[in-house]
Amino acid sequence: MLASLTERAALVRAEYERRRGRFEQLSEMRRHKASRLSEVERETVRLEKAADVFRAASEAARERVRQKVELVVTDALRAVFGPGVEFAAEVVDRRGRPEVEFSIISDYGGASVRTPVLDARGGGVVDVVSLALRVLVAVATSPPRAPVLLDEPGKHLSEGYSRALGELLKAVARETGRQFVVVTHDPRLAEAADAVYRVEMVGGESRVTRMTE
Repeated sequence: MLASLTERAALVRAEYERRRGRFEQLSEMRRHKASRLSEVERETVRLEKAADVFRAASEAARERVRQKVELVVTDALRAVFGPGVEFAAEVVDRRGRPEVEFSIISDYGGASVRTPVLDARGGGVVDVVSLALRVLVAVATSPPRAPVLLDEPGKHLSEGYSRALGELLKAVARETGRQFVVVTHDPRLAEAADAVYRVEMVGGESRVTRMTE
């Protein structure tokens, strides 16, 4: 009887561990989805800010802005991903109010496929589009040479694109005359920086160490 009780207890414990593992797995999936949803919401806000620039302009000015935005964002995408990708901004009239739609046009074997920005080829494309639009908005609305703070740009980029993104940031900094302060965990992205600092938490205090001379 004791052996039977021991065996039953082992079975109960095994079932408990299985269910606890499944619960932890589902909890982690939920946290990941909540984090991704929060990121998408932030990207949506940034896209909406860029769209506000279009709404505030006259029709002629909107067309100039549209062409400029398309050119700059397309250049940014191609600098990171190479040819075969293009950014499109289309101004449409909805209930007498100008609205702007952003999309990505990709070349697949000679066929052009248009996709809404937030659905385009994973989060990496959204990262680059958001970065380019943010720089455009910063240049248009902030004082000259004001620094631009970027928190984990290119977070969803594949490793092979990190260095290209770093070189893009460096080129944009030179062209705009602005300092970019980038917070990142990606050492490949940090390689393009003129100065790199490591921030560590030690004993409840943040310690900053310069990594470059």
